[in-house]
Amino acid sequence: CCNLSDFSKDNALIYLVIIKMNVLVFNFFTYFNLVKILLRISILISCAIVLLPIEIYAAGEYRAIGTRMMVPGLGGVSSINSYSSSSNQAAMGFSTKSSVATYYAHTGIAEGVNNFMALGQYHLKKGGTIGFTGSYFGYDLFNDKKIGIGYGLKLADFVSIGAQIDILNNKISGYESNTAVTFEIGTLFKINNKIQIGAHIYNPARVRYGKDSEERVPTVFRLGATYTTKEKIWVTGELEQDLDNNLAFRAGVDYKINSTLTVRSGLVTYPLSGTLGVGINYKSMQFDIIGAYQKITGISPQLGISYEF
Repeated sequence: CCNLSDFSKDNALIYLVIIKMNVLVFNFFTYFNLVKILLRISILISCAIVLLPIEIYAAGEYRAIGTRMMVPGLGGVSSINSYSSSSNQAAMGFSTKSSVATYYAHTGIAEGVNNFMALGQYHLKKGGTIGFTGSYFGYDLFNDKKIGIGYGLKLADFVSIGAQIDILNNKISGYESNTAVTFEIGTLFKINNKIQIGAHIYNPARVRYGKDSEERVPTVFRLGATYTTKEKIWVTGELEQDLDNNLAFRAGVDYKINSTLTVRSGLVTYPLSGTLGVGINYKSMQFDIIGAYQKITGISPQLGISYEF
């Protein structure tokens, strides 16, 4: 296990901010026992983003396979939009509309290797939102598939929690396919009308592909914040820790030129890559066209379409 000397200054600062925020939350909800229990869950998720990766790395490294994509502007751990059922289910708790969305990316890894995703969110009148996610990555010789059903609930005007059950399938040509069942959990805090903080853990149980397999599903911790100013500029920053990869930082900026056109760009530090694109809003529909560049894979075109109702 780790000790306090293992903490970097950045981790210590993040930890102190979370603790102070947690004290304010519990003081405000002293007399609401049910809400206190749910808030503890959201607080544990937030603290785990900082503490768990340090503790697990101290015990040794783990090997994982699979790909997890997140494009700045299309989704994020602290964003509330039609892609929340994939990026952070807790954000669905703040949704007031239902939506459907689809996403496509040509990865550039090899010919025919693509990433498809279909998402849906249904807002319940009695509270909360149900989400659905289906994705496919790869091609005939190798592919990863995922189906997930999740739920997001707003606990108060400033906090929500969410969770999702995932069924995963991994197939390599010439071998038997492997299936795994895991889950993901998240929380979202609205500090004020401009600032949101989100935390999310994917596969905290460190499940494997099959009973006899040594290959683990990736475990990913994410902590991020979003800042919106004058409803025109949207800025997000996010830390992502895959237990088998280096710490990554993601940043994205959206600039709303008018009610129809939005320009956005993003940067990811590991692997180093950048994105640049536009969003087009037409009534209840949104079209996102993005180009991502990475030194190894080159330029990868990406397309997102969403509809709210």
